[in-house]
Amino acid sequence: MRDRLTAYVVRRLALAVLTVFGVVVVTFVIGYLLPANPARAILGAHASAQSVAILDKQLGLNLPLWDQFWIYFKKIAVGNFGVSYYYGVSENALLWPHAAKTAALAVASLIAELVIGIPLGIVSAMKRGSVFDRLLMVLSLIMFSVPVFWLGVLFLYEFGQIHPILPLGTFGGFLALPYYVMPALTIGITGAAVYARLLRTSVLELVNQDFVRTARAKGLSEGVVLFRHIIPNALIPFVTQMGLDLGTFLGGLIIVEQVFAWPGLGYLTVQSIANLDIPTILAITTFAAIAIVVLNIVVDLVYALLDPRISYS
Repeated sequence: MRDRLTAYVVRRLALAVLTVFGVVVVTFVIGYLLPANPARAILGAHASAQSVAILDKQLGLNLPLWDQFWIYFKKIAVGNFGVSYYYGVSENALLWPHAAKTAALAVASLIAELVIGIPLGIVSAMKRGSVFDRLLMVLSLIMFSVPVFWLGVLFLYEFGQIHPILPLGTFGGFLALPYYVMPALTIGITGAAVYARLLRTSVLELVNQDFVRTARAKGLSEGVVLFRHIIPNALIPFVTQMGLDLGTFLGGLIIVEQVFAWPGLGYLTVQSIANLDIPTILAITTFAAIAIVVLNIVVDLVYALLDPRISYS
């Protein structure tokens, strides 16, 4: 078992390295092919051609594509993402504070999704076929279909302007909980619909399984059967969805962070694109790729631990 696990992890890590390398190559080539000059963007529209040429040489932008990529690859291989064109600081110093703020919001958003989605899914499954079940499924469809930017603006207007009980966006600190409420709910409401439907489907698949019938035959109450036998097994597919959500969140909650002026990776991405800050765009893309790949590996391992029927072969 241990040998199979080790071989599986090695294979996944090798595939992860290839995936991240592919993302870096594609992103770098796209940045190279952009019909704009980063040196011109840095110096401004009125800079002289001579000044632009000098800065091009300083940044290595006058080199062929392969030479530029090789220089960049040697740097990121040792964890050096270079220096931001626009901010003038190292990418490591720029990236990690924004990543930490996005991670904090990602955790808060995931909690909101689970707190809203799990009760909806359980009640809907227990009331299968009823009017209440149909209403919940329609509600989950509406929740999933609501544009996050519209919902975010609505929250800002209602709870920041009309009834100013919550801060109007931005980041107040890692422990400043009121600042998390509106952005986390904006993501949580739309994402909770997925968890509600996922849990409802999982519960309905388990209610007639042999181990559930055995539990009922022992005289256990429906509440005990539900929460001790059905729900723990029904939550296993959540691991995959949670991993996908966290990977997406860590890649940058672009729309939500823009709406609430949350200074995370999504907000930094938009600013970097607007300022043609290629090193920052590459650093964010690489970080997002690594985060998603690593979380997928962790999810696969956790899923296999939760369900012994899954093989590592």
